[in-house]
Amino acid sequence: MREFAEAEIVLPNGPYAGRAYSCATQPYSGLFFDAVDSGAWRRIVATGPTQSGKTLTCFVIPVLWHLFEIGETVICGLPDLDMAADKWNLDVRPVIERTRYREFLPTRGGGSRGGVPQAIQFTHGPVLRFMGGGGGDKQRAAFTSRVLVVTETDGMDEAGAASREADKLAQLEGRTRAFGQRARVYMECTLSIDTGRTYREISAGTNSRIALPCPHCRRWVTPERENLIGWADAASVPEARRLSRFACPSCGRDWTDAQRSAANARGVLVHRGQKIQRASRSPGYRIVGAPPETETLGFRWSAVNNQFATAGDLGVDEWEAARSDDEDNAEREMRQFVWALPVERTALDMTSLDSGIVQRQVVPGLARGIAPPESEYLTIGVDLGKWLANWIAIAWAPNGTGHIVDYGRFEVPSREIEVERAVFIALNQFREFVDAGWRVGIEDALAPDQVWIDSGYLPESVYAFCRGCSGQVWRPAKGFGGGQDVGRRYYGRPQKTSPNVRHIGDHYHLTLQRKDRILLVETDSDHWKSYLHRRLATPDGEHGRLTIFDAPPAEHLSLAKQLTAERQIEEFVPGKGTLTRWEVIRRENHYLDAGYLACAAGHFAGVRILGGLAARVREAPRARPLLTAPDGRPYLVTERR
Repeated sequence: MREFAEAEIVLPNGPYAGRAYSCATQPYSGLFFDAVDSGAWRRIVATGPTQSGKTLTCFVIPVLWHLFEIGETVICGLPDLDMAADKWNLDVRPVIERTRYREFLPTRGGGSRGGVPQAIQFTHGPVLRFMGGGGGDKQRAAFTSRVLVVTETDGMDEAGAASREADKLAQLEGRTRAFGQRARVYMECTLSIDTGRTYREISAGTNSRIALPCPHCRRWVTPERENLIGWADAASVPEARRLSRFACPSCGRDWTDAQRSAANARGVLVHRGQKIQRASRSPGYRIVGAPPETETLGFRWSAVNNQFATAGDLGVDEWEAARSDDEDNAEREMRQFVWALPVERTALDMTSLDSGIVQRQVVPGLARGIAPPESEYLTIGVDLGKWLANWIAIAWAPNGTGHIVDYGRFEVPSREIEVERAVFIALNQFREFVDAGWRVGIEDALAPDQVWIDSGYLPESVYAFCRGCSGQVWRPAKGFGGGQDVGRRYYGRPQKTSPNVRHIGDHYHLTLQRKDRILLVETDSDHWKSYLHRRLATPDGEHGRLTIFDAPPAEHLSLAKQLTAERQIEEFVPGKGTLTRWEVIRRENHYLDAGYLACAAGHFAGVRILGGLAARVREAPRARPLLTAPDGRPYLVTERR
């Protein structure tokens, strides 16, 4: 592959356009091709700084070598097929047009003109087949090849929303399985986060590093970001450019750009578990230890190996990033795009709620089944499962203060009868229990205003049950939120009502399921989980507090643990920015799901916290002016002389 690259490839664009490809320009590329040509690894995963030749070296050249030098079909994997046109027209085709292989370009069919090519057949026979990570599994299942070349690997590190199989990358690799050990897989990508697919593959593979000889102490070292010095002491961009230089990690002496270039020309690839030592004889070093037993070459180069950027250029980047208005974003860009380092996952815990706080929300003397005297609404949320269903009943005052008057679970007899009928029977038995209502004070009764049942497990059975209930109290519901579920979609709020969207509330809406002749409540589960946690964390005496009936602490332990089984975190997600989502701490979270449905149902019934706050503002005494006349009247200056 190295011989092919230097003999056939001419750079199509950029500052070196028109020049023959040479590994001497970016010495890391020679180490990369030599490792590939060794045949020691079936899978090759590479990453490096942007604008350092990564796409050409690790994506385009492997594709062209297999298509034209070997003469075999290649699958090109992309996160989305919408990228195929750009990859073909901007990255692959311009390089082919500069080689003698341009005569093999198709004159008709895919890739000959505009549009999005999926399969490009060259006139000498081989096919370049683009496959995307989106959509269903079928688009990745009907084509096989010995060679797979994937770009933007981290964009394929999950199962698609429509997929029932493994993640997208695993499905693409499955297209090469028939070739066994002869299969060859290439992956290249800018590093995203430290749990991203590229970083995991490199770390679990050879995790190779490029060792450079120090021109001063002659030791073999691998300088990284912390070894770029000088820029932090600068007062301006020109000064940062002038002062920046690399220092040897071993002896600490400075390197000039010429010395760094010479060191890279002598660079050596060292794999995980190996060490490199000086030797008195040629070639001046010896590698101690065997390479790890793995089929994956994990190849990374960093800014110190990028000959397109001087130490001054890198120092200016660091200086400006440190003074950026959005310092966090600038730091992420430096790690990803300059130093080929993953962004460290930093998840900020957005909730301070724990099970102990929940247990302390008990109201002494208010027993199970009795709502506070000021209660006007009662709502119930039901989390339905195959064997058990968990439910929570909350009594609400008009000012948004709530009280968990009761909770529990009931069995679904799906072991004895078919599950669809078992769910229907269990819900009917639960309705008989609910119809008895709950007490307010000593004598008054409180019937439920809304009962929302999670219909995600068996929607048809829940729909059928709710259709058979009189009034508009019992409703099927479905939550949408990010969470940790692969492919789970977020809640989408409609802009306006329509024949299908009958009501739009606060982070929920009612949609008509025409086939089932029922209104389904679609809820933003992330929002209402946050709402529930805020209510439980509200101090005593404040509007919106959520309390629990009196019982020994041990009795509420399971409830408390399930209500806090998830935590809200804020974290950076590559390509999406900083997102807030819910992270699962414990698998048992049924009361949390039932509780947020009861809260959303409370809003639908009429519960409003801000209404109570507005009343409190109206009742507050008027503040006395800071300046008054001697008789106590407000002191005003209305004229100036």
